[in-house]
Amino acid sequence: MKYTSFWRRAAAAIIDSIILVAISGLCMRLVVLLPLGFILPFFYKPVFESSNLRATPGKYLAEISVVKSSGDQLSLRDAYIRYFASWLSACTLGFGYWMALFTKKHQTLHDLFADTVVIDQVYEGNGLWNEWLVQMKRMFARKEKSVE
Repeated sequence: MKYTSFWRRAAAAIIDSIILVAISGLCMRLVVLLPLGFILPFFYKPVFESSNLRATPGKYLAEISVVKSSGDQLSLRDAYIRYFASWLSACTLGFGYWMALFTKKHQTLHDLFADTVVIDQVYEGNGLWNEWLVQMKRMFARKEKSVE
């Protein structure tokens, strides 16, 4: 696996931030959808990173992906562990993000916590919107009880 550089990850994060700010700003203008602007980040990174794309739209455009250290795809649970651990990276005055400059596999604090790596690889899927919808359906699907 070829591990992604700090700067490429930063570029992807900037793209994702622009997308989130634009969508959140639009939602805030529509009074009915006001809560969506606050909830959107919770359904953005983890859902995209656990999809077949293994990347947010920013990472996809930067041609990088998030995988487990073993190379496997993240489960939704893995992606949420990584998402919440990224708050720790931010709460350490950003040191958790800067760690990627000094670790062998260019891992951040949240990568280490979630046992993930970011690699220079693009995984194909059915498009960003379709992959997001599939993951959302999986997330909210009710499991049917089997009758014996």
